[in-house]
Amino acid sequence: MALELIRLSDYTLEALGDGNGLKDFNLVLSKGEAFSIATDSPDDAHLLLRGIATLEFPKGGQFFYREKELDFSDYRNLLAYKKKVGYIASDATLITNRSVHDNLMLMTFYLEDSTSIEMPGEVVELCRLFDLEKTLHLKPHQLDPEEYRLAVIAREISKHPEILLLARPRDFLRKNSFEAVKEVLSSLTKKDLALIFFSVDEAFTKEFSDRQILIDKGRLTTKVQLKAETEADENKL
Repeated sequence: MALELIRLSDYTLEALGDGNGLKDFNLVLSKGEAFSIATDSPDDAHLLLRGIATLEFPKGGQFFYREKELDFSDYRNLLAYKKKVGYIASDATLITNRSVHDNLMLMTFYLEDSTSIEMPGEVVELCRLFDLEKTLHLKPHQLDPEEYRLAVIAREISKHPEILLLARPRDFLRKNSFEAVKEVLSSLTKKDLALIFFSVDEAFTKEFSDRQILIDKGRLTTKVQLKAETEADENKL
């Protein structure tokens, strides 16, 4: 049985933008599971990802990580959990006064308490795959939208997260960059990364999710889907 990472119980999040908000929902995410989100409101999908990233505090309910309830009374109580979560969305930003290199190295700097260490090999490889080597000395405002998006993706993946939250992965990415991101995600999911994402790309959704979160008018349900259904359909041919 897969290790349970997250359990949200009777959880409520206040609405963002034009969304409905999410009320009294339950969600369990275990190691190696991959959920896609289908919704009548992109704002509610975004809200769910922000809620799981603890960027939105709950209006009600309980949030358990590895069976221990998170304490939202002080932001510092959430830091240990946040290190385990990668968040890639339009509102995920780089630190503006640091170079791309420093942004990619922040977790390593934190863990090693030093700014003089070499970039780890896996981060170097991400930079190569995403064609970021030429941008490492630049500040975020000097990047084009695709470079910025790829730098955020590289930073979040380089955290070695247990859980990856991803919104609209195709946005701002040309075909070659999108294929590089898919290659990395495929490798990570084989290593039991837990994934929740929102995408309007049907092929991407079928490739990377085996379960689905359905959000309809602020109500959330889950079902087994996609990979299993696709494989069943292929077996019928």
